[in-house]
Order: sequence, then structure tokens, then C-alpha cells
Amino acid sequence: MLSGLLHPFRGLNLLWVLGREGATDVALTLTPKGSFPATMLGLLSTLKSARAKKRGAGVNLAQALKRLGPTYIKLGQILSTRADLIGDQAALDLSALQDQLDPFSDAQARSILEDALGRPIDTVFSEFGAPVSAASVAQVHFGRLQTGEDVAVKILRPGIEKRFDRELRFLQWGARWAQRVVPDLRRAQPVGLIEVLRQQTAMELDLRMEAAAGDQMARNFKERGGLSTPTPFWDLTSQRVLVMSRIYGINIDERDKLRAAGHDLAQVLTNAATCFFQAVFDDGFFHGDQHAGNMFIDARGDVVFVDFGIVGRLDWKGRVFLADLMAHLLEGDYDGLAKRYTEEGYLPATASTQAFALALRSVAEPIVNQPLERVSFARLLGQLLAMGRTFDMSLQPDLFLLQKNMLMAEGIARSLAPEINIWDIARPLVRDWMIYNRNPISQFAEHAETALVAAGRLPKMLEQAETALTDFNAEMDRRRSAGPIWLWFAVASGAGAGLMWIMTRVLGG
Repeated sequence: MLSGLLHPFRGLNLLWVLGREGATDVALTLTPKGSFPATMLGLLSTLKSARAKKRGAGVNLAQALKRLGPTYIKLGQILSTRADLIGDQAALDLSALQDQLDPFSDAQARSILEDALGRPIDTVFSEFGAPVSAASVAQVHFGRLQTGEDVAVKILRPGIEKRFDRELRFLQWGARWAQRVVPDLRRAQPVGLIEVLRQQTAMELDLRMEAAAGDQMARNFKERGGLSTPTPFWDLTSQRVLVMSRIYGINIDERDKLRAAGHDLAQVLTNAATCFFQAVFDDGFFHGDQHAGNMFIDARGDVVFVDFGIVGRLDWKGRVFLADLMAHLLEGDYDGLAKRYTEEGYLPATASTQAFALALRSVAEPIVNQPLERVSFARLLGQLLAMGRTFDMSLQPDLFLLQKNMLMAEGIARSLAPEINIWDIARPLVRDWMIYNRNPISQFAEHAETALVAAGRLPKMLEQAETALTDFNAEMDRRRSAGPIWLWFAVASGAGAGLMWIMTRVLGG
């Protein structure tokens, strides 16, 4: 109750920081000109500091979120995937938002670790060092187990769960209030954004979830090769502590060190692009924060991912749609692409398919017609996702996260081997994936599997229908003299039609 009463005061502090850091410019783009909120944001902009006046709008927003603390830094990570809302430049500026804070004390780290282990540190570790990195949610230490393995130990910040809970409650309150005051904000779905933030932080605040995500990706690539992740020590891992094998490698953007270690940069890039493609299309499960600090190259040339606090998922429908999208774009078939949007239910029935095809052409042609080495499919996907606002489309949220990671991948590729376009690498992979997964035999197998699942449900549903009919017949016998026979015939006919509908639904999948 007391926490709720403090929401208005937290709101005033939020507005002060946004105004002081010059972060109101981005918010102004989401409010109608001349409206009361726009007037208030204009007044707040007069608080802008001299330093903020020299910076761009996106940089100012990043600075404000950093100043507001951990929950807002995480909100900035989500907003960085929504160029359709805040613009390309602001999204790019937020992508560079560094989630780095001062470490908490060694004494606190040791206390948390001992509580999680349920025994003294010295009984498990022969060495336990100072923090090597500290972020808003946790910090990392290097150590060595008594059994000799070198490990990395991730420990949640003290009290971070309570802080996130308090600030998320305020943000949920603020999002609902903002939607009421500015109805046009409903299209931006602020309440939905905060819900995504809540779900993401729930995963990050349980380090067992991070361990499971990394382990899942390692299993996905076990047979393929080319990618690995730190191995969790499950018996030492808990909600607040993650103990995993220490990885050794070179950051993927350190060209000179990679060359000095004997790596072929073109091969490194080809392997990284292939792994990215396989994670997205073959598995529908990808690392959600693929900046260079989370990607290493080991002695074999394999990619090693760390930090699985954010992961993305694409269901089969999303993967097929994405592959079709890329294929139609490469062929310049905008009418076909517009039809795919309609088939998947992304384009509302009220929208004109022809108008949408024309809009697709206007966005894609300036990009697709450039030489392939200059084509940015990440920016193109961002433009296509941004069109969702114009046509009131509802798209899979992880498509936005994927687009952000595509931008990161392109940035790493340019720094590693500027002469190579990773989408030139991906093109034959897309073609082969489409041939294998979109041919008539594969589609028939997919429908056959659906039919088998439906058939497996049939006996139970028939049994339920039989029970319902038995009960109905008993009721008819009891009430036969209570009304005209034509009425009971009509009811029986309705029950029979209902049974036929059930069977039709089951057999039709």
C-alpha cells in the first residue's frame, strides 16, 4: 500500500531526470502535437543541462535510463529493439547502453555465495578472486574449484529482487496512467512493453534459467559444432549463484589479436554467420544480446557465447514467415510478400493487400537494389517492422529482438571483415533451408504430424461425447412428458450437430 502511495513521487523524480538529461525529445515523438502531455514534455525540456544540449536525443535517453538505475537500463535494452517506436538512431544509441555498474563488496559476494552453497567457500574453492565485471543485475568473479577446474562465478546483487519488484510496479502503474492520458500511446503498447520487461527480469533474476538457456544452446550445437557455451556446475548453481566453466578466447571484434592467434578472419565470420542462421532457423532459439563483449573465439575458431540473461525464440510459424520474407525480398516479389503477411494473420482484414505491397516496395527497393555488400537486411527488417504501426499489425515480439541482433551481427561483421557481407553467406543457407523445409513432401509431413496428434485426441473426445449423449438421453426419458416432442427432437438434432462439429474439428486438426 505504502509503495503505491509513493508512485506519484517516483513519477516526479522520473520526469525530473528525463528533463535534466534531455530525454524528453524521444517521448515527444510518441505524443500528439499540441496535446497536454506534449506541452508538459516541452516544459520539461527547458530543464535540459548544458551537456545534454550537445548530445543527440538517443544518447540523452540512454544517459537518463542509466542514471535512473538497473530496471531502467533493462527497459532501455527492450526499447533498443523497437526502432519502429523510437526511431533508428535512438534505437542504435540505446543498443550501445552499457550495463556496467560499480561492483558490490567482496564481503557481500562471499556471504551470498556461502549462503547459496550452504558451506564455507574454502571447502568448494581453492581460489576465489575479485569481481572482473559488474552489471546491473549481477557481477562475475573468477575462481578455481578444489577439484582443479577454473570457473566463472556469477552472483546476483544484494537486494536486487526487491528493487526490481518495486520499480516494475511503478512502471506498470505509470504505463497504465500514460495510456489513459494519451490514448494515442496505446498503439505503442507501453503496458505490453513493461510486461515484456517483467518477464525478462524474472528470467535474469533466476540464474538457474540462464544456466539452462546456455546449456540448451550448447546441446543444439553439439552435433553441428562451431559454437559452444560455458558448462554449468549444476550442483553448485542456485537462484542467486551460477558456477560455470571459465572460457578462454578472444573477443570477436579484436581483429589484430585474432590474426596474431592464427585465425582466418573470413572463416571466423563465416562460422559465426552460419551459427547465427542455424540458431534462428533450425532451432528457433538464439542469444538475445549478441554484442562483441558476449562473443569470443576459442583456439579452434569456434564461437563461444556467454551471458544468457536474454534469449530469443521464434516458433515454426515465425521462422517460415521470416524465410519467406527474405526469399520474396530477394526476388522483388512484393505482391507475394503482402499475401504472406495476410496468410499469417499479421495484416488486418481491413487493410488493403495492394496498398501494403506498394508500401513494401517503397521501403525495400532503395535497399535491395544496392550492391549486395552494401545491403543491410537488419535495417530492412527494421523498416518492415516499423510499417506495422502504419497498418496496425501485430507481430511476434521476438522479431524485434531478432532485428536488434541482426544489427549487432552486421556491426561485428563490418569491424571484422568489411569486404564480406554476412547476408551473402546467409543467402545459400536460406535457399537450402527453404528447399528442405518448404517442399511439398515436408509440408505434407507437417500436416500428417498434425493429423496424427488430432487422431490421438479423438478417442478421448468421442468418449466425452458418448457420456454427454448418455446423460442427454437420460434427461430426455425423465422429461419426455414435460413438453412437445418436436422440441426434444430439435434439441437432439442440435446435440448431434455439436458432436459432428467436434469430430470435424478433431479430424481437421
